This record gives sequence, C-alpha cells and structure tokens, in this order.
Amino acid sequence: MFAWEEEVVRELKLLLHNVTLQVNKADMWLLNLETSHDYSVRSAYNLLTVQPPAGATVACTSIWNKDVPLKVVLFAWRLFRDRLPTKDDLLRRGVIPNDSRMCVARCGSEETSNHLFLHCPFFGSVWHYISRWMGMSTVTLLCVGDHFNQFTFVGSFAKARRAILHVLWYATAWEIWKERNNRLFKGTQCPIVQVVDKIKSLSFMWLKAKFPSLFLNYHGWWLSPFTILGIGY
Repeated sequence: MFAWEEEVVRELKLLLHNVTLQVNKADMWLLNLETSHDYSVRSAYNLLTVQPPAGATVACTSIWNKDVPLKVVLFAWRLFRDRLPTKDDLLRRGVIPNDSRMCVARCGSEETSNHLFLHCPFFGSVWHYISRWMGMSTVTLLCVGDHFNQFTFVGSFAKARRAILHVLWYATAWEIWKERNNRLFKGTQCPIVQVVDKIKSLSFMWLKAKFPSLFLNYHGWWLSPFTILGIGY
C-alpha cells in the first residue's frame, strides 16, 4: 500500500477498536439527512458544500478544480479542514507517542498542518521560491486556508490568471506533502531546489491539457509561466 493508504487503514482500525457486534440485531447504516434514512448523493453533497464546518476559511466552490486530479482535490479538502494525518493529529488520536510529534524536517517544532505547509524553515520556504518564480511577492499568513485565499487572489480579477494560481497552489501543497511522507516513511529527502523543480513539472503536466500550445514552450514555462501563457495582471 501507499503511505496515505496505510494511514487510512490505521484510521479505520481506530474507528473499529471499540465496536462490538450484536448477534440479534440487524447490521445497517441509517442516514439522518433523509427522512427515509436512505443514502442519497444529493444529501451527502449538500452536507459537504451547503453546510461547511464552522471556521472553514475556504469556500467549497473554490476547492473543486477540474484542472487537477481528484485525489489532489480531496487532499486539499482534508488539508483545509485540518483532517490530514499530521503528527499532531495522530498524537491527539493516540496513534503515536508524545516524543514523535516533532516536524519531520527536524526544525524543532511540532508538526501541525499550518507549521508543515507554511512555517517550517524547509517546507514553508518552498512558497518563497514559487512566488519568486511567478514574479510576485506575498506575505505568509498564519493558517493554510487564508494562505490559499491570498495566493489565488493576487491574480487580481483576471479569471485565467487566478485559475493558474489555483493549480500552482495545489501542486505546491501536494509536493510538500509527498516530500514529507518520503522523509517519514522512506527515509529519503530532496533538496528544496529539487522540490521546486517537481512543482514546476507537475503543474506543467496538469495544465498542458488545458493549454495545448504549452507543450511546445516547456522552457518558457520553466522560466516565466505567465509570460509564456500571455496572461498578465
């Protein structure tokens, strides 16, 4: 199994730990969202979109992006709601001991979502390289959701530019998470420049289907993404 699949299995075991089966009762699930207690896609979709969790800073309509793989969208959905199996989350659920809660980058801080993706001296600095590559300047905010809103809004009101910024944000967060897992589960690590190169390549792969001419201008994309696409502020 992949590292993220192993985490899901561990979560499932935790959920089933205190479950006791009763022989004389039927085993069934009841959905309280419907008067019939039957599951429907519509009611589940309304729960996830119309009624987001309290404190959510990213609108559900901003999360779903057809230009990136569905697994990355689901990853971002969990990230914005602090549902990723970071070490502070695993510690709260009793999966890891207290002395294993520190950031995998060995920076001396506890690994939370906000620390890992924004404030870690190694992983957080990835955003600096990406911003410099795009020719813009941003200030690192306290939480991931606010950073997403800020990062995607710096494209002003140009719809095409904001769509590209969404893709770049997803690619950056996804590669940070992959590098974290490689360090934790495989004992391997890449220098920050190589992580940034992976982000450039990944975002290029996601976008070339939307922009057919992008394939012929890979070198230009590597040097200046918005210039090669003809998209300005």
